[in-house]
Amino acid sequence: MTVDYIMDFDNVETVKRAVEIDSGLAIVPRSTIRDEVAHQTLAALRLDEGDFPRPLALMHTRNKVLSPAMKEFIAMIKEPIEK
Repeated sequence: MTVDYIMDFDNVETVKRAVEIDSGLAIVPRSTIRDEVAHQTLAALRLDEGDFPRPLALMHTRNKVLSPAMKEFIAMIKEPIEK
């Protein structure tokens, strides 16, 4: 499976705003979305630390029904990395 990048941002705040307007999912450092999760404007999915060099979270619009592609992406990133 391959991931097609639709957008590319250089700023975490812009990424968060894009997710809030339902433009997709993002993988960001967990510490960058604490306020949004606390205010329930975004939902976070904790990823196993595994091979990631720092704690990460996947965020999506709260109460959104995830598309099959989004569900597949989540499943893919949760799979252990083969070495």
